Amino acid sequence: MDLKSIFALLALSVLPWGANAAPATPKVTVKSEVASPVILENTQDKNYLKISLVGYPLAIEKRSPINLALVIDRSSSMSGDRIIKARDAAITAVNMLNSNDTLSVVAYDSGVEVVIPATKVKDKNLLINKIKKSIEPRGMTALFAGVSKGIDQVGRHLDKEQVNRIILLSDGQANVGPTSNSELAELAKVAAKKGIAITTIGIGDGYNEDLMTTISGYSDGNHAFVEDSSDLEKTFAREFNDVMSVVAQDVEVVIKTADQVTPVRLLGRDGSISGNTVTVKLNQLYSNQEKYVLLEVIPAKGRNAQSKPLADVNVRYANLSTRQVDNVNEKVAVRYSQSAKDVSSAQVDDVLVDSAIQKAAIENERAVQLMDEGKMDEAKEVLSQNAAALESLPVSAAPARQKAEASAQMNKELMGKMDSDSKASSRKAVKEQNYNIKTQKNP
Repeated sequence: MDLKSIFALLALSVLPWGANAAPATPKVTVKSEVASPVILENTQDKNYLKISLVGYPLAIEKRSPINLALVIDRSSSMSGDRIIKARDAAITAVNMLNSNDTLSVVAYDSGVEVVIPATKVKDKNLLINKIKKSIEPRGMTALFAGVSKGIDQVGRHLDKEQVNRIILLSDGQANVGPTSNSELAELAKVAAKKGIAITTIGIGDGYNEDLMTTISGYSDGNHAFVEDSSDLEKTFAREFNDVMSVVAQDVEVVIKTADQVTPVRLLGRDGSISGNTVTVKLNQLYSNQEKYVLLEVIPAKGRNAQSKPLADVNVRYANLSTRQVDNVNEKVAVRYSQSAKDVSSAQVDDVLVDSAIQKAAIENERAVQLMDEGKMDEAKEVLSQNAAALESLPVSAAPARQKAEASAQMNKELMGKMDSDSKASSRKAVKEQNYNIKTQKNP
């Protein structure tokens, strides 16, 4: 994909839907829905509360400034086409940014070098020449030190009214300095507290996908598995589509369940449950994209025709367009009926499908464990059962049905990948799909 095509793709991706311009006061659309808003009287079946957040339309010329650090693996294993494509991707990044943006480039091998200290993107030729001269393969993989230096560079120009992002690229295992998941998780938490999201991109089947998804997960960044290095530039284009369309940051969703309503677990995103209070934080929201919080609950019992509160919901976020903090409050209630037909007809198919997809992702983690134990047939059976469960969901709405079928198809494709690809490659594909499902990353 050439630069002209990439720019065209980005322009189409972030322009408002339809002919109307963006509203004068843009706000995130918040919607609270329950899978079963009508409950059979005197029962306490599990129910699912979904808090949907959709970013407002954003014209590309109105995007927020970007403060980006590229942290690039240049260890010996990156020799050949991988290092060439990594340089090309970095140059693509330079060409996509403008003079309002800040860029730093960090290269790591056995040590760390700041190739480009954090600077405004004004002299692009100078920056590109530095990248061409300095990104050459050598040494081992000091991943922890590379990420630390990336956080330091972004931190020098930290501003809550811009998009603060690190893109970490690696094809190998961290083998110099701290290397454990827990140590890298703590580093990602430091980034998250500063409002910095870390996107991780793994190339080939030699990198540690558990480590990379841990880093991106704790900082609310994206994760991508690039099996063929020729796809790296395309992956960067998709990432920049997100970076250039951030409309809100520092998002906090607080759910307080009503008396006798039990919050059971969050599906997908991590958060805290303390008594009847559930708190989930997201680093950012993107234009025209949906992110959601999905909570499994056990409602209170009720009598026929009775209505009871289920939860109070508060969403708070920093609006990058207005530079204000917006608050949205919603109250969610359920109704009780003695008619099973009433219960069935009131079902919200979209919420039911999303809960099933998230539960399938949890089961797919079990498939990863089975793969690690060498039980490939049992792992495929888990994927097969998930696909069958999604296909048999009792939903009638066409969009929900299509979503369920698409998710079932992805599980089938992973099964096929296990037949045709290496175990390492198959495992990475499952981890990438699971991560994208949990964080609702657009394919």
